[in-house]
Parts: sequence; structure tokens; C-alpha cells
Amino acid sequence: MRKFGWIGLGLCIALSGCGGGGGAPLPADNNPPTISQIGLEAVQGGVRLNVTVRDAETGVATVIAIATVGNTTQSVPMSAVSDNRYQALLPANTARVRIRAQDRAGNQRETGEIAAPPPLPPF
Repeated sequence: MRKFGWIGLGLCIALSGCGGGGGAPLPADNNPPTISQIGLEAVQGGVRLNVTVRDAETGVATVIAIATVGNTTQSVPMSAVSDNRYQALLPANTARVRIRAQDRAGNQRETGEIAAPPPLPPF
């Protein structure tokens, strides 16, 4: 039995230097995503928000619209509709909106408040 113990200990010591290796580490990403081409449009049933979000280093992880509705705020996840384009439908009575984007490295950017268009009249 002792022989197996010494063999096991020897293997542990010999293999402890082996690691994943596999190449160079990923470059550090200290830059938040860019947010541009913001569009707000009153539509039946709400306010449509379109935005372009890009992150060249690690890619975009999440995009959230923060809508001010009356005296409350609502976080509305935005959906990717094409390469860098995101969209969400906000409540019709949204007064203001901010957009928060986070990349896969955890860097965040948030816009200032943007006034939403008034709701469409009922038909």
C-alpha cells in the first residue's frame, strides 16, 4: 500500500506544473460599449425604442431600457434584432428613458435621460 501512496504523491508533484496553458491570455477590456443611433417612436400600445450598441473587445452582454413611467422606473430588457441593433417596446405613458449597456467583461455605459414622445391618440 505504501508503494501506491508514494507513486500517487510523486504523480501529484510531477503534474502540478501542468496547467491549461493553451495560448495567450485574453486582452484586458476596460472600455464600455458604445451606444448610438437612439430612436424613440410612439406606436399603438407603447413607445418603440431602437438603439445601436457595439463592443469591439468582448461583445455586448446586455442592453436594458430604464423607462420612467409616472413616478416609477421600469427596467425593460432589449432584444437584439440584428448585428448591433436592439429594440424594446416601452409602456405608452413612458415620459423619459435611459439606456444601459454592459459588455461581457462587466464594463457599463448608461445614457442620460431622453424624453419620450407623447402617446398616440386612441382611435
